[in-house]
Amino acid sequence: MLRSPCSIAFLLIMGGVSLCPGAAVWGQGSEDIVLVTSPTAGILSHGSYMFQGAVGPDSGLLFGVKVGFYNRLMTGLSYGVQRFIGRGDIKRNDRLGVQVRFRLLEEGYAGPALALGIDTQGEDSFLEQDERYERKSKGIYSALSKNYYLIRNFSLHGGINYSFEDRDESGPNLFGGFSLEAVTGMSLLLDYNASVDDNDRGLASCRTRGRGYLDAGVRFQYMENLRIRVLFKDLLGNYVPQKGVARALEIFYIDYF
Repeated sequence: MLRSPCSIAFLLIMGGVSLCPGAAVWGQGSEDIVLVTSPTAGILSHGSYMFQGAVGPDSGLLFGVKVGFYNRLMTGLSYGVQRFIGRGDIKRNDRLGVQVRFRLLEEGYAGPALALGIDTQGEDSFLEQDERYERKSKGIYSALSKNYYLIRNFSLHGGINYSFEDRDESGPNLFGGFSLEAVTGMSLLLDYNASVDDNDRGLASCRTRGRGYLDAGVRFQYMENLRIRVLFKDLLGNYVPQKGVARALEIFYIDYF
């Protein structure tokens, strides 16, 4: 059962996504595909593709590509390595990440966009002995997204997921957050992953303190097809093996066939 203040905030976000009247319809050319680490209901438009490159803690690199079909379907692949910079052997993830997303409902004036998807790409190293990533992949998920125009664009996102990395712990998990356009070309991001499927501290494989993952970021938009994001992950200090905020830099390039 979720009892933390962040869990209560998540429920408020979900209520806002589902019930509040909207002031603008989400444009497919500008919607977020992910918030910080959690999926949204965003979809790439038909015939477009997106390349992603990210560098994170421990010199980790993540590369991915996604393609949009018929303004409803998006598929993608991703692959990561750790310790790319420095001495010693490069550690490669044992699995290729797979992403599929289908948008069931478009956003309307009063209702959010709804998408169902699968994402097998977790974060950081893949732990072969536990058959999981350090931070579990979302697995199968459902996501809601709603955009509002206040002084500038403001978007609410939330959803539920069930990770396939369930050898140690299993069960549904919740995520949610928002993005806020601070000035033209720059948006602030806040994302909370309750991580209730990874909080049993009696298990040897558990790597959390039961606080959930609170992540933040700043997104910069250059022209229409280039985005740069600076991310600050685990603000609550939930990850046990390491202390401090994890920093990451991501670049997204979107174009059309």
